[in-house]
Amino acid sequence: MKVSSLFPNSIPASRTLGLLVMPLSLLLLSCQEEQETAVEKTPRPVKVAVVHEGGLPKVVEFPGRIEPVQKAWKAFEVTGRIVELPVKEGQEVQKGEVLARLDARDFQSARDSARASYEAAQSVTERFRALIEKKAISQQEVDLAKRDLLTARANFERAEKALQDTVMVADFDGQVAEIRVEDFANVTAKQEILLIQDTSELEVAIQVPEQMLTVPVPGETDAEKVASTNPVVVVSSLPGQEFPARFSEFSERADPVTRTYEATLVFSPGEDSLLQPGMTAKVRAAIPANTVSGSVGFPVPLGAVFSREDGQSRVWRLDPETSLVGGVEVTPGAIVEGQMVVSGPLKDGDIVVTSGVHRLSEGDEVRVWKEQ
Repeated sequence: MKVSSLFPNSIPASRTLGLLVMPLSLLLLSCQEEQETAVEKTPRPVKVAVVHEGGLPKVVEFPGRIEPVQKAWKAFEVTGRIVELPVKEGQEVQKGEVLARLDARDFQSARDSARASYEAAQSVTERFRALIEKKAISQQEVDLAKRDLLTARANFERAEKALQDTVMVADFDGQVAEIRVEDFANVTAKQEILLIQDTSELEVAIQVPEQMLTVPVPGETDAEKVASTNPVVVVSSLPGQEFPARFSEFSERADPVTRTYEATLVFSPGEDSLLQPGMTAKVRAAIPANTVSGSVGFPVPLGAVFSREDGQSRVWRLDPETSLVGGVEVTPGAIVEGQMVVSGPLKDGDIVVTSGVHRLSEGDEVRVWKEQ
């Protein structure tokens, strides 16, 4: 049967066929729009975080150089020739242990001569005391004898000290770090012979910028203020290791060129530590949250903060009951290790979106994405 026979008094069949196709197309288009609308309304998966008020400490680092707290360059007080050098670099020594000796023969002779003169002066003085009682000599002669005795005693003590100075001993337990002479070398008085240092306690000196001194930290004294920042010493060659440090001293005046103050902290490396004097290190400190550093407020991941055309920073706050998001205007603060401290109309326990924030709009429905 032809289509035209169904409509004998109507328009041509080609136009009639178009009338039948058009409603079908509209129906299909309507279904497609409904499907697209349904897709757009599907809640977007997002990551979230719960915020807590309080702020974050601001972590700062200062470079420095490790040195022993106790060290001393050893030198002889007299001139002579080294005849004994029993220690080597790196050797551990104990307090009182002999480090080096000079040829002492000339010093022994000088000491013996001075002793003889002193003993002779003592004898003369004793004899004159007996004679003065018998009024056989004058008081002036007695006084001269006493003067000679004092001079002889001083010469003897000086010679005895010089003989003792031919032996160099360790002043404290430590390690021989450096030796600058060879065996049988001739040395002069005050010439540096070797360095001994105690590595059980180490120190590191850092330069603190003057603007850091205006940041308020708890404590009355310098030691209390430093302790409140929980300083630790870290060395790049020993990753993962931290050595708690404590305050030692602080310079009173700033360097005129760098405008920095020198602070010294001490720490114990512990037994079998690989730390050595001369190594470069960093002192890491955590300045407590305060208004000056902008670290008081709500710490949130950096990905949670965004800004729109007006330049105002915002975060999306999630309503856990409706799963809808709403924008909250915030003021950015300090950035500490991937987190930004913000202030604004948030409250402790609020949930903020931390991923995909630029693809969301006011009132969007979201679902919390959880890692499998």
